Amino acid sequence: MMVDAKAKSSGYLGEFKARKIGLIVGVIVFIILLIMPTPNGLTLLGQKVLAVSVLMVIFWMTEAIPIPITALLPILLYPILGITGSKGQNDILLFTHYAYPTVYLVLGVGFLATAMERWGLHRRIALGIVMKVGSKPSRIILGFILATAVVSMWMSNTTATAMMLPVAISIIMTMDKQMSAGFKKALMLSIPFAATMGGLSTVIGTTTNPTGIGIIRETLGVELDFLEWLKIGLPFTLVMIPLMWVYFVKFYKVDKLDNINVDVVKEEYEALGPMNKGEKLTSAIFIVSVLLWVTRSLWKSYVPFATDETIAIAIAIATMVLPVDYKKGIYVLSGKEALSKAPWGTMLLLGGSMVMGNAFTDAGCAQWVAGNLSALSNMPQIVIIIAVGVVTAILTEVTTNAVVVASFLPVLASIGQGIGMDPLQLMLTCMIASNFAFMLPPGTPPNAIAYSSGAFEISDMMKAGLGLKIIGLIVFPLLMYFVTFGIFNVGM
Repeated sequence: MMVDAKAKSSGYLGEFKARKIGLIVGVIVFIILLIMPTPNGLTLLGQKVLAVSVLMVIFWMTEAIPIPITALLPILLYPILGITGSKGQNDILLFTHYAYPTVYLVLGVGFLATAMERWGLHRRIALGIVMKVGSKPSRIILGFILATAVVSMWMSNTTATAMMLPVAISIIMTMDKQMSAGFKKALMLSIPFAATMGGLSTVIGTTTNPTGIGIIRETLGVELDFLEWLKIGLPFTLVMIPLMWVYFVKFYKVDKLDNINVDVVKEEYEALGPMNKGEKLTSAIFIVSVLLWVTRSLWKSYVPFATDETIAIAIAIATMVLPVDYKKGIYVLSGKEALSKAPWGTMLLLGGSMVMGNAFTDAGCAQWVAGNLSALSNMPQIVIIIAVGVVTAILTEVTTNAVVVASFLPVLASIGQGIGMDPLQLMLTCMIASNFAFMLPPGTPPNAIAYSSGAFEISDMMKAGLGLKIIGLIVFPLLMYFVTFGIFNVGM
């Protein structure tokens, strides 16, 4: 089920060329922006910030250097260019934003995800859901979609994909003769797509959510806590998941197939045995943390300084101090294991995007960009939202959705303010539409992981993904207007 050496070599060569081109283009554009005459309406400080911001966006999009390392470029370039540290420019903050509160939300959730993986709780949840749906091919697809989506709501969608793919592959290998080629592709492609849609619904399900929420909090001063985001993301998940299932069943004609023996799933579930103490403690931490996040609006007046990040760090500490076997010194997580698997890359990306976004605003770049886009103010708001959504959905096919959110949310904030439209609406549109990356492996980490299995070709992902992307782009403006902005009054 893995790709052959020739295909891997070809893929690596193409990726290397793209990175090399990105590195050269990024540096050239950076130098041009620095030495060109300062544009009208922009200060010299703003020109320098603009140059660094464009360099970071190009590097992020092409992965010319690793994404987390690009996020560290302001630490090197801001002092060298005099953006920070010199007299009269101390309003441009640097190191403060690398310790932004949302970074610690990501850290705490990373500890919880690691604990679930260590004790096998994630696998028990996934197999249990799949086992309940029966042997009908269309229901097996539904089972995998539901299992992946539910798990990815509470851990990284990348982890959820990596967890579910081996289960799907083992089923395909065991029942190969019973399965059509279409069913195999439907099964394998449904996993990364469901992980992306499931992760959309919660703050902790995908990198894009904490990144975007952090930028919104910093640029607009709007607080979107766990429950508030649930109102925004969950409706999209609830609508897109059944649509995705129907689409896969019809696209691959799964509903025309005979029933399949799924004893392999039951055998794997039974092999897990009863829940061990590690699983029970992890389950308890998981349940308590979700309850605290969802109900925080009810008790936050009694503990006013507690935030979602406070709960996340409590999770992290709980995993380190709750003993599975006190005498043997076994805890839910060991310090070495927790820190080695912590999402450091995501945390650096979030910090770097905070630095770039704030500098972009504080140096006047955002206001300058907005001024040059004032023509948009004459367009209907629904047209602007659809346009932002379509452009975002296209861009996310060639670079990861987290990078698109980190790069463009600060700019959209300034555009919204410049054209007299609520910037939160534009920023939420970008965040939602960035999850409709279904056509190419670079679009999301789940896509890349699924493609690496070798179970399908890029053309298969493009064909199936195009239809699902179109469905998403039709659904999203309706839900944004009538549910997000209408029923829940977010951004109104």
